[in-house]
Amino acid sequence: MESNNNIISLKGINKVYRTKTVETQALEDINLDVADGEIISIMGPSGCGKSTLLNIIGLLDTPTSGTIELCGQPVERLSDKQLAAMRNKTLGFVFQSFHLISSLNVLDNVMLPLMYGHHSGDRKALAREALEKVGLSNRIHHMPSQLSGGQAQRVAIARAIVGDPKIILADEPCGNLDSRMGAEIMSLLHSLNRDDHRTIVMVTHNEEQARDTDRILHFFDGRQVL
Repeated sequence: MESNNNIISLKGINKVYRTKTVETQALEDINLDVADGEIISIMGPSGCGKSTLLNIIGLLDTPTSGTIELCGQPVERLSDKQLAAMRNKTLGFVFQSFHLISSLNVLDNVMLPLMYGHHSGDRKALAREALEKVGLSNRIHHMPSQLSGGQAQRVAIARAIVGDPKIILADEPCGNLDSRMGAEIMSLLHSLNRDDHRTIVMVTHNEEQARDTDRILHFFDGRQVL
């Protein structure tokens, strides 16, 4: 059980990128708690640190200083293998550009995360179940080139949830979609939050979509602002 019901807890997170001549502070003293079952939005201008923060929560990048807990588990002392296992078990990722593999059909794309973890059960059955949840059970043999943008993002969401993660991290999930398709994807994310009790942290530039989430966090120049 997470302390204080927080499934994500960041304390004093700083991220500095250094070269021989330049030092860039991407994040500065970020403190963030996300309750189990919340859906929150992160907003701010390009380059303000939103995606860096999402990558740190997703264990794809490490902070220069500060502490991270996911599901009550401190991650600083975990080995690379342990981090990979936690990422595979706990986190699902949805990106603006879908990141589907063009040479694989829909079913095989969704099955991919199951190849890297110790998931019990029939992988094809789990992938079919995830695709049914996003309304694409009739597209399992299609190739990514045969899908609309909205369908491709639904496949990406099915891939994100196939391993039954507690947390979904979505980086501009509607950024490449028109308003109608974007609304459909947001409705799907809300249903995953409401019906499956998945915690969702979403980066977005869309104020209307952000207002429909539980909280909006605003960032500017690597800092969280009111």
